[in-house]
Amino acid sequence: MMPIACVGTGTVGRSWAIAFARSGREVRLWDPNPPSVDRAMEQIADALRAPADKSLGDEAGAQILGRLRVCSTLDEAIAGCEHIQESAPERLELKRALFATLDEATPIGVVLASSTSALRGSLFAEHLVGRGRVIVAHPVNPPHLVPLVEVCPTPWTDRATTDRTHALMTEIGQTPIHVAQEVTGFVLNRLQWALLGEALHLVDAAICSPADIDKVLTDGLALRWAFAGPFEVGHLNDVAGFRGYFANLGSSIDQVRQDLCVRHPATPELIDRVHAALCARIPEGEIPNRQVWRDEEILALRRHLNKRAFRETNRK
Repeated sequence: MMPIACVGTGTVGRSWAIAFARSGREVRLWDPNPPSVDRAMEQIADALRAPADKSLGDEAGAQILGRLRVCSTLDEAIAGCEHIQESAPERLELKRALFATLDEATPIGVVLASSTSALRGSLFAEHLVGRGRVIVAHPVNPPHLVPLVEVCPTPWTDRATTDRTHALMTEIGQTPIHVAQEVTGFVLNRLQWALLGEALHLVDAAICSPADIDKVLTDGLALRWAFAGPFEVGHLNDVAGFRGYFANLGSSIDQVRQDLCVRHPATPELIDRVHAALCARIPEGEIPNRQVWRDEEILALRRHLNKRAFRETNRK
């Protein structure tokens, strides 16, 4: 197996490194800020020792660390790689410059993938000679625990690039979906930010507190969404299926949708109010510990869902 390069070693980049190395591949890490790579290695080691990754065992964690290679230059990191995963900050000009460098420095067969959260790949691929091998592979943070990856080609991406990226993500244990055409924010962020917009509206209008909004998800919607998406939820909400669901509730759904405020302005004052409410429950200094708790809960939920899927498979 040829090596993979992780360019950018922030939160997403270092989690990608674990996901790729876990599959048995050598992973090269590079960041324009050398101390960031050293910190990333320390944080990766901590992540592999965390309760969330106890299932890997000490030996497996050591093996994963042994597959990671810190590189002092970009050329060293990308030499001989078949896939380069860019996880640089979400700044268009930075990505344009970085992808121009990667396009010039690598053979045409190397896939150049971006972890961008919202930028269309065409914005930084359009003028590249090798734009046919540029693709977006947008993960969910942290990707080594949350498997979904949105694979979104640009208008010029070769079909072979899309197929190879989809196959690689499947091989390393992720769950790739195909986003057939470019759309700002892709699919996941459009859905979650639409919900966030209405949540901000409900808080700003003093209809509900931030804590209660969170409970609506954790103790309500998310309990179904963890194993059935919104379409299947609607389908199961009526014995006549999705068509029956809309036959009974369609007019109410349309009425509520017309009243939604998904584009509610996130003013500094509103952000400060929500931030203060969250800090009352989770002070800023406690966020790292809470992130560890989050990762433990994600892994526990995935274990449960995997057991459920296994039972369903054997029942058929």
